[in-house]
Amino acid sequence: MEQCGICGKPRLDDLFSYVTGESVCSICKIKFIGGLPTIKERIDAARMRLGLKDGEFLKQDNGAEAARILGRR
Repeated sequence: MEQCGICGKPRLDDLFSYVTGESVCSICKIKFIGGLPTIKERIDAARMRLGLKDGEFLKQDNGAEAARILGRR
């Protein structure tokens, strides 16, 4: 199963990555990649800044993060 390169969320569960074919979910795109093209080097740089090793993923509540980004909490 394909998953977000940063948080590990299944890509089929995220409408943004499912439709666009991005290798990160919508929350990780906004928080760590921004408006730049999503390339492996940017994902690797974000993972390095977060201190994630191979096979480790960021633990986050994507629903809560989306609400925070949208100013709903």
